[in-house]
Amino acid sequence: MLLSEGVAALGDGLWFSMWAVYLTSVQGVPAATMGLAMGLGGGLGLVAALPVGTLTDRLGARETLLAVTVLRAAFSLAFLAAHSFWPLLIAAALFTSMGTAAKGTKVALVHLMLPERDCLPVLARARVVQHVLYAAGAGAAAWVLSHESSAPYHGAVIVNSLTFVVSAAILARLPHVPPVPAAQRRLSTEALRNIPFTALMSSTALLALCWALLSSGLPLWLKEDTAAPVWIAPLSVLVSSLLIALFQVRVTRAGQRLAGAVRASRRAGAALAGCCLAFAAAAWPTGPVVAGGVVLVGLGLHVVGELYYVAARWGLSVKLMAHGAQGQYQAVAATTEGAVVAVGPALVTTLVIGSEAVGWGLLALVFLTCSLPVAPLCRPALRRAAARPVEKSSAA
Repeated sequence: MLLSEGVAALGDGLWFSMWAVYLTSVQGVPAATMGLAMGLGGGLGLVAALPVGTLTDRLGARETLLAVTVLRAAFSLAFLAAHSFWPLLIAAALFTSMGTAAKGTKVALVHLMLPERDCLPVLARARVVQHVLYAAGAGAAAWVLSHESSAPYHGAVIVNSLTFVVSAAILARLPHVPPVPAAQRRLSTEALRNIPFTALMSSTALLALCWALLSSGLPLWLKEDTAAPVWIAPLSVLVSSLLIALFQVRVTRAGQRLAGAVRASRRAGAALAGCCLAFAAAAWPTGPVVAGGVVLVGLGLHVVGELYYVAARWGLSVKLMAHGAQGQYQAVAATTEGAVVAVGPALVTTLVIGSEAVGWGLLALVFLTCSLPVAPLCRPALRRAAARPVEKSSAA
């Protein structure tokens, strides 16, 4: 499982580090057209995750993930023909749909394949492997970007597709996980109709704006509104990946129990809110050293927030999903997060640029408030978990 995740992450790092340059400079798509097509296509692609989640329960998690990974290999090649708006829109929708579906199906497979106590630690190790290989893919993309001819770019698209083929071949070696028996299957809208779960996933998904902070908000903020050196932004991505690789497994233990996942969501919200305030404060110093130091404080809080967000997200989604509908529930979790990731860059950029510190303050408020509904929504499940030992002792 970890080997398959690593191979796919190598391709992801390669593609996501070069796609903007590839589509505009090599394929000749105007930048504005590219942004609109990729944004709309990504949004349309999110719709596919929910029916794929139902298929996970009906066909089996391994078989579904295997099919999704093969389709990712095929759909990634569609970018070779994306020279204008509509082909690019279709390619983005197809590719994003399978990427989002793979996230939810992977969590369902791990949960069904392993004892529950091992589920979150394995997901954490998978994320460590993902970050390490993603960085390696980004390094390969740097080599591609150093060339002016189109051949290395087209070759990189093909290499990205081949990584999914290899990942699928490795997945085929995993043990078969039986699908949900027909008599125990739930309605295909079971997860969506579970309003507390959907509300919980939608609320905590807002914490996923943390990724847009680093990719979009911080670089522009450093360039336009602070005295801090702009090179801190790419360095922060590297340092963040290294720290996540070091601490994700340890921090994920906080979400092993539902009560711990609730606390992790609060810690994530508080840390990310503090990160936003630190970034806002970096505009006040006039010297690059002091301004850079303030930014580094914000980056430290960002790492803490991201670590606890991931731990909380896994813990909440795994502990609260219904037996017999794991694929559906994880599809809801993946879709809500994917929606925030899709709109995140545009939202963060709009709030941060031209609004001075007000935009960062609004983002801090979002991070603080989005974790407030978690405890009330989880209260019934927490009561049931607390009552189980009492029931067992009474029966004894």
